Amino acid sequence: MLWLTLLPPVAGLAQEPPVNRLEAIKDRGVLVVGVKKDVPLWGYLNPQTEQLEGLEPDLAQDLADQLGVRLELKGLLTAEREDKLRRREVDVLIATVADTPDRRDRMTMVRPHYHASGTSVLARRGEGFRQWSDLRHRRVCSRRDAFFNRPVAVTYGADIVALYSANHALAALRDGRCAAFLYGDTQIVSLLRDPIYRDRYEMPLPPIELTPWAVVIHPDDRGSDLEAAVSAAIVGWYRGGLLTRLEDKWGIPVPEFTRQREALWQRQEAGRYFCGEVVGPETPAECL
Repeated sequence: MLWLTLLPPVAGLAQEPPVNRLEAIKDRGVLVVGVKKDVPLWGYLNPQTEQLEGLEPDLAQDLADQLGVRLELKGLLTAEREDKLRRREVDVLIATVADTPDRRDRMTMVRPHYHASGTSVLARRGEGFRQWSDLRHRRVCSRRDAFFNRPVAVTYGADIVALYSANHALAALRDGRCAAFLYGDTQIVSLLRDPIYRDRYEMPLPPIELTPWAVVIHPDDRGSDLEAAVSAAIVGWYRGGLLTRLEDKWGIPVPEFTRQREALWQRQEAGRYFCGEVVGPETPAECL
């Protein structure tokens, strides 16, 4: 029998130092940010300009400005986000990523959160949906890998048809192949401002599963200088009122979540910020 003995590292041999991701980004001079390319107002490819536009690309630009580097945007679909991050094809995701427990093991969710949304449906007027149980045995389109697909299927008995992107799901809804489209309530409100949906569609069900959204970095970058820099930038978004200004710019209703955290991060008591200067062990939970 062949026995293998594992020897300890030989003293004096050079060890590869861990990569300082923030330093590498600054040396490169470019921050690569993954944003959505199919969510109107948040991150979408403008067919006229062929440019990625929306609130989250604007946040990405501010982050790059704060780091003193050039911004490169990569448009992604929901099903692509995690893979592109793990392959380090992007440095950061600002792409409507809901902070759910199962994702925290696979990605680094940077605090504080920058938005929160619930789950509802976009449906044609006249479908008769008035409570979530009305979805039972109805074909409901959604996006592949959306975190709310399984809970809605299990709890309410909906027949979830998970398609490749929001655009595919919306096309199926308009074509009558689905009775409803399962989506975030914030995005649905934005869609209902579009003449295509405004008169014939509605959001008939009260939102459920209120979930905060996070800026995301690679799991190996947890606790790094990059995480600290991104977190400080988000704090700056609240302190400077950037989030509410951008929501106004894009015609997105400012949610109570944003208003509350903006007030908390701006609040001072005895000359000190209530939430602290930066996120740390002493940061009150309501600030995160």
